[in-house]
Amino acid sequence: MDKAKALWAPFASKYEIHEETYKLQAKLVELGNRPYYMLGLEEAREQSIRTANEVQGTVDFHGVESEMTVPSPYDPEGISVTVYKPEPCVDNPAIFIFFHGGGLVVGHRKNIANTMKIIAMESRSIVVNSSYRLLPNKDSPCAPFEDGVAVTRWVMANKTVVGGTESSKVGVGGESSGGHITACITNEVTGLDFHILVYPVADTSFSQESCTEFASVPILDKKTILWFIEHSMGHIPNLAKDSTYNPMTRTNTGLSPPALIILAELDPLVGSGLDYAEKLRTSGVPVQCEILRGVPHTVFTSRAVTETVSAQAYEYMVNFIKKF
Repeated sequence: MDKAKALWAPFASKYEIHEETYKLQAKLVELGNRPYYMLGLEEAREQSIRTANEVQGTVDFHGVESEMTVPSPYDPEGISVTVYKPEPCVDNPAIFIFFHGGGLVVGHRKNIANTMKIIAMESRSIVVNSSYRLLPNKDSPCAPFEDGVAVTRWVMANKTVVGGTESSKVGVGGESSGGHITACITNEVTGLDFHILVYPVADTSFSQESCTEFASVPILDKKTILWFIEHSMGHIPNLAKDSTYNPMTRTNTGLSPPALIILAELDPLVGSGLDYAEKLRTSGVPVQCEILRGVPHTVFTSRAVTETVSAQAYEYMVNFIKKF
């Protein structure tokens, strides 16, 4: 714990660091994790999965868990998803599609499986936990965004297949890079009923003051963000100005469905999340924006360590989904 507190000491004079932030940092030290920028691509992916197994916790799911393959015009093999339908489930359940984080480079839907089970059971709704092709991808530099749109459109057209009804409301969400995919989906797909962004990459310029203030913050620092960009978005043409991939440059924001945005206070991405919330509000979109105080990026899926903070984030999400 002493090493964890030492790593956070530069920020403790200005911010009240949550005790669970120290616990999470200590756990990462215990696991021997190294920053992604010090690792090769496959090694980074292995560390991501290994870490998730340790910090996401276990869940006794009550309901039906189904593996499905979504047909895609972009990938002949289709896109794998896991569908959770809890028991009990409301008669006309909302359907919530969710995309995992990992900078578009690492991560897997299994990394958030237990989190999604909790959301499904507590909201009594159907959760579609979606995979997507990671970057870099030799076939397409935009693979995650293509897959996100394909899954969303398929679910909207096949509500009963995933266990809902023809009148089920459909929402989409994601954390970190999954939140980036989500925001971009709402630029491409109309007819959604809600969306949820958890500390999303909402501006690919990374120009907010928070990116400078938290450039050396533990867990997600500037060097790590640059490593992600090098392997992913750095290959997308005209990234900063193309609204297909940069939500902050959108001109059709008013078409977005109601939003819940959950941010972490000690996160370089908090500024872009706040800016995007304001962009949505200015366009007339109902927005609920919540900041988890004293915690960094990744707390949403670290329930085994950040128990009370994660529970607060889940409560925001569950209550929001229940509105639909």
